[in-house]
Amino acid sequence: MTDQTKDFSLTGLFGVKDLDVVITGAGTGIGFYMAKGFAVNGAVTHIVGRRKEKLEEAKAAILELHQDARVQIHAADISSRSEVNALASSLSKVDVLINCAGIVLPDDPCTHLSALPELQKALLSSPPETWSNTFSVNVESVFYLSASLLHLLAAAPNGGRIINVSSIGSIMSDPNTHQPAYQASKAAVNHLTRLLASKFRNCGITVNAISPGYFPSQMQNPDNPKSMLARAKDLVPLKRGGEEEDAAGTAIWLASRAGSYVDGQIISLSGGREWA
Repeated sequence: MTDQTKDFSLTGLFGVKDLDVVITGAGTGIGFYMAKGFAVNGAVTHIVGRRKEKLEEAKAAILELHQDARVQIHAADISSRSEVNALASSLSKVDVLINCAGIVLPDDPCTHLSALPELQKALLSSPPETWSNTFSVNVESVFYLSASLLHLLAAAPNGGRIINVSSIGSIMSDPNTHQPAYQASKAAVNHLTRLLASKFRNCGITVNAISPGYFPSQMQNPDNPKSMLARAKDLVPLKRGGEEEDAAGTAIWLASRAGSYVDGQIISLSGGREWA
């Protein structure tokens, strides 16, 4: 292709029209923001989640924005391999997979200032289910769904894309947080992203992760004055929390021609919080 025939227009570089995009955890939060961005811009948007009613609410909200949006609902628990198998069997075309579903199960609060007996008691109070359930949803589902859709992603005409959603909690070690299973699981997502990128490089599939900071979601309640999101103006160098367009725009970039040369990367989406 010569320079004269290359398409440097916005639709050429960032266009996602007619792409089939599968987004887990799309009923609420960051997954929902991404679903809105793709659907409004012409993608066939497959929204996946455990709660059908939340997916129906999300679809209705998207159709209010754009009445011609193509949104398909898939109620599935992606921590269940049988339900992932059923989901994969129901799909015939996938250009982009966004693994956004995640859970956080906080443990008893403790910090570096806690007396040793209280610190140890708080840490040991974490039930085994916290760790197994967190890793099942946040890590294993990413691996198994990506592998289950591998043949469809490899058949994508312009190359398949996998976008995993991590967290700044994957690299930050703030002693005031009490989510060790969640933070460890997101660190695992970062490395799994690089592992899958290396595994899939001959299949025409890129694999990257977005590492969000403080966005409105079920995990971040802006009405709680102690939440990280409510304190974002004090914590984040850009003096604000993340907004819907920030999440949608970054995902669209990675899914479009503009992001086609990015592979095996963890993209920070935190307003600079990681380094300040």
